[in-house]
Amino acid sequence: MHKVIQNSGWLLIDKLARLFLGLLTMSMIARHIGPGEFGIWNYSLALTAIVGGIAILGLDKIVVKELVSDPERRDEIVSTALCMRIVAGILSCTICVLITWFTKQNNPLYIRCTTITALNILLQSFDVFDYFYQSHNQVQRVIIPKVTVFVLFCLIKIMCVRMNLSFMVILWVSLAELVITYLLISGYYIWHEGIASLFKVRMQEARYLFSQSWSLLFAGVLVLLYMKSDQLLLDVLSTPQQLGEYAAAARISELWYAIPTVIAVAILPNLIQQRRTNHDQYLANVEKWIRLSMWGSTVIAIVVTIASGWLTGILYGSQYPHVGVILSIHIWANIPVFISVAIMQYQIVEGNYNANLYATIAGIVANLLINLLLIPSLGGIAAAIATVISYTTVATCLIVVDKTGQTKMFIIKMLYPGKAAADIWQLQLILRSSIENKLSLLRQKSLSK
Repeated sequence: MHKVIQNSGWLLIDKLARLFLGLLTMSMIARHIGPGEFGIWNYSLALTAIVGGIAILGLDKIVVKELVSDPERRDEIVSTALCMRIVAGILSCTICVLITWFTKQNNPLYIRCTTITALNILLQSFDVFDYFYQSHNQVQRVIIPKVTVFVLFCLIKIMCVRMNLSFMVILWVSLAELVITYLLISGYYIWHEGIASLFKVRMQEARYLFSQSWSLLFAGVLVLLYMKSDQLLLDVLSTPQQLGEYAAAARISELWYAIPTVIAVAILPNLIQQRRTNHDQYLANVEKWIRLSMWGSTVIAIVVTIASGWLTGILYGSQYPHVGVILSIHIWANIPVFISVAIMQYQIVEGNYNANLYATIAGIVANLLINLLLIPSLGGIAAAIATVISYTTVATCLIVVDKTGQTKMFIIKMLYPGKAAADIWQLQLILRSSIENKLSLLRQKSLSK
């Protein structure tokens, strides 16, 4: 448990940096370039996120699981997964540019923006090294360079805004941030594991990994589709300005998704091992996770709803007049998101990958239908409503299609406030113990010197 807490701590540092400094930087850029160009940028980000989901190939969870289950295949898994992702990344970049070229020929800014943004997909192929360190509960090896470069480039972007530099300059700076980040991560891995470990690509390994990940590939692309399709539909059925306002609100709301993501990444290796060694404790931990997810996300939704007008006014100003209303609706998607992430992780550990696929399909159908019906009249507010309903649909479907029947019990027990209070008390005891152990180790190291 202490390893999980430590792993989560490093991930939380990364997410908190993006939550506060990232939000401040992005709000300054949004005010600098205006809702029109901000909307075009978010169109490019949405398109590359959806198409780039193909380049992940569903390997983000499978590679971690395989590295934990069979560490002897380590080099073959890492090198093969990296090769698969690079090839898929090149294809995805090309698709993004072609889509924009054929649909936005009359606006060169769309094409330039998407071309630069699409290169992110290729660079993110090197997240395979991240999977390796996740499986060893050593995410600090990736988090430290990521956070360092992120903070440095946030300062550079703020300087760009203060110097009144163009939108295109800011785009190139964003690309440079990723280039430097992945150069550092790749260099660290090669330095410690040896470059020879990356030349063990096996076609048989690729076939096996894809046979395990194909359903997660489709589920992942569909998740991105219903997360980002509202932005593409806003661009098509409305205006870039309305898209800019919606994206500004969604950035605040979606930043909270980092919390369940951090827990999911940190806890997956331990859940896989615990399922084999202590099944009852494994189920108890999943139950606690789901219960804390529900109560924690509810508190977040209430606080952000109350503060939405004040918060968006400070961050975005009068250029974005409808952001507060959109945020006060969109933030309630956090509750089904938090719960769904926990249930999906449980389904992955159980090997029931198709459940995630079915739930995602149901969510995207709900999302597309509501957006198509309401965006022409309500704009960004319609997209926020669709987001909440679609995520609720996903969570409901995950419960219904669960083969084990255990998820229904998790959901019933998550409603008990007394158990939630006991979980919080236990969690703070674990955190306190972890901090005390860390301080004790630091004191011992200091005395030994």
